[in-house]
Order: sequence, then C-alpha cells, then structure tokens
Amino acid sequence: MRMTERGERYVVYDDFLPPEVFDQAVELMERSALGETGSVISAELDGPAHRTRGMHFPASIGETGSSGRPAVFTRVTQAVRTETGLFGAAGTDWDRLTFTFWQYPANSRLGWHNDAGRGRRGEYIVYLHREWDISWGGELMLIDQEPRTLLPAAGSGPDPEETAASGSAGLVNKILRTCERSPVAVLPRPNRLVMVMSDTLHTIRRVDHTAGENRRCSLTGFAYLNRKFQPDSERNRDLARNSILNSTTP
Repeated sequence: MRMTERGERYVVYDDFLPPEVFDQAVELMERSALGETGSVISAELDGPAHRTRGMHFPASIGETGSSGRPAVFTRVTQAVRTETGLFGAAGTDWDRLTFTFWQYPANSRLGWHNDAGRGRRGEYIVYLHREWDISWGGELMLIDQEPRTLLPAAGSGPDPEETAASGSAGLVNKILRTCERSPVAVLPRPNRLVMVMSDTLHTIRRVDHTAGENRRCSLTGFAYLNRKFQPDSERNRDLARNSILNSTTP
C-alpha cells in the first residue's frame, strides 16, 4: 500500500490490498446479491446502478487480533483508524462502519452531492474491477475545499424559481460556477482506496458507453458515530449540521 495523493479533504492509496486479499474481495462481491437501484440524486439523469444491502460493523473489527470478518473489511477499518485528520478518533468521533458493494454499468453516473449528517464522519471507496481503461470514465470528482466556504461565493443560494425547478441542483451549479478551485478528478484504478471527509461536494462521472459490459465496481461505506448513544446535545448539533445543500434549500 502506498499513499499517492493527499488533499485537504481526501487521500488516495494505491495497491491497497495484497493480491490474495483483492481476489477474495472480488470473489465476495461476485457471490453477493446485487439489485438494481435508482439514483437518490436524479433517477432520470443518473441512470440505474447495482448494489448490495449495507452491512454494519463496530470499529473493533479493525483492532489487532480481531478475526472472523472478510479481510477487506478489516483492512479498510485499519486504514480509517490511521486517518484521524479525516475521520477523527475511533471510539470518540466514530464507532461503526458500513460496507456496500456497488456497480455502475455503462451510461450511469451519480450526480453532485455531499454526504453529511446521520453521524457520518467520512466515506471510503475501494475499486474492485480487475481492469479499467482511462477512456471509460467513472472518475470520482470532488471539491477539495471546506464546504461552508463555498456558500458566500455562491450567494445566498438559488432563487425560489430555480430551487423549485431543480432542487439542490441549482445551488450546486451556482457553487461550481463561482468556486475558485477546479474539481479534483480521482481515477477509479483497480485496487485503489480513496477516503473522503464527510460533507465534501462530489460526483461520480458517467461511465462511458465504450466500457461495454465492464462495470465500475467498488466497496463503499461510511465511518459514523452511532447517534443512539450520543448525548442529546451532540446528537441535535449533528442533525442540525446535516449538509450544506439541505441548509439552504427546502
């Protein structure tokens, strides 16, 4: 495993899994039941993807001596534990993790959004396709900037007519038009791990039709703090924070 890129809100590791663990992860994905699902951002524009049901585990699966879980889950958890600048401290800032296999076929994408609230501290992606041509698209693109600093440049948000017509998409477009930084493009290279701080504005670019039957495959999840056990004051603050998109739109 080698760190190949680091920004303010993300980090990239290549050759993340040893070959035998990568093979095990791919085989586990192939044995899993994936169902077609519509995009929660825009089902009409994004197209369908395929996913498994999410699996939830305690942070302890990454501790030395723990066993009985797929090796890829353990290794991701251990990597998350080391990135305290992105996720905070295990047990204090987050205590559980989710894991879901995702596959994006040709002509599908996931529109601009940010993942925040619900106790989430950050997300992680391990790419599990065995090959990926650069011309097939599917890049993870993100704005490597503190989300709330983006709002002043965009103004007070989209006008009511724009919001009614396009929901949060109007604000996203406004942010991207006024943001001083260009989006960072992270290629979906096989056996690459990407970790991203929560609330980061990002998108999955459309998989090109030239990918044919090849799918953009990944193991994705979130590190989060189980709100059931948070003090009321912290839980309410976390819920109020939610996302920069929801903070200015209905």
